[in-house]
Amino acid sequence: MGIDSDYTVAVENCYAYRYGDKLRKINFTQAFDWCHRAAQWGDANSQTLLGELYYLGLGGEQDMRHAEVWFEKAARQGQPHAQYMLYRIHAASNDLARQERADYWLKQARQSGYKLAQPR
Repeated sequence: MGIDSDYTVAVENCYAYRYGDKLRKINFTQAFDWCHRAAQWGDANSQTLLGELYYLGLGGEQDMRHAEVWFEKAARQGQPHAQYMLYRIHAASNDLARQERADYWLKQARQSGYKLAQPR
């Protein structure tokens, strides 16, 4: 991938519109669009940000199913925040199978060293 490839432009704009930078103000609608593009390229951090946008309903409707799909893609690539968010999503369920998945993802996030997942 070149320095100005579609991939790098999408990743840069995903972050820039999500958090703002010197050139761009925070714009969740733009962030959603750019993060979706970057996530489709397989970028784990962009997949995590897209999952957050769905989870929080920023830039569009809140959609927990889509949030879970994108967190799962990123988590399987070892992205610790996505692993932790999957833990939170599954832990909120009363379903035993989802509770077991919550335990699995919490363990993965802890092994990744994610601070929020560590015991206090």
